Amino acid sequence: MAFQDVVNTLRQEEEQLAKQLSNVRAALTALGSNLTYVVTGRGRKPGRPAGSATAAGASATGAESGGRKRRKLSAKARKAISDAQKARWAKLKAGKK
Repeated sequence: MAFQDVVNTLRQEEEQLAKQLSNVRAALTALGSNLTYVVTGRGRKPGRPAGSATAAGASATGAESGGRKRRKLSAKARKAISDAQKARWAKLKAGKK
């Protein structure tokens, strides 16, 4: 009968723990907290909400999302960057031969 006593004691402990967990979840819900994910491993994960601007496909830095406006390069600046990159590629190709 000692084995049956151990099993009964463990079942009582399980019921008590289940009640405590239920109370903790109820308290977190009452506080309106998103910590249930941390406690239970379920529910909403922390992070950006699903309906946010970047999730919908808008750019994060665009004017329509309230962020900074993108800076535009002049044609002269773009050409200078392009020429510099082409020079780097030519130098790399010359080193391989």
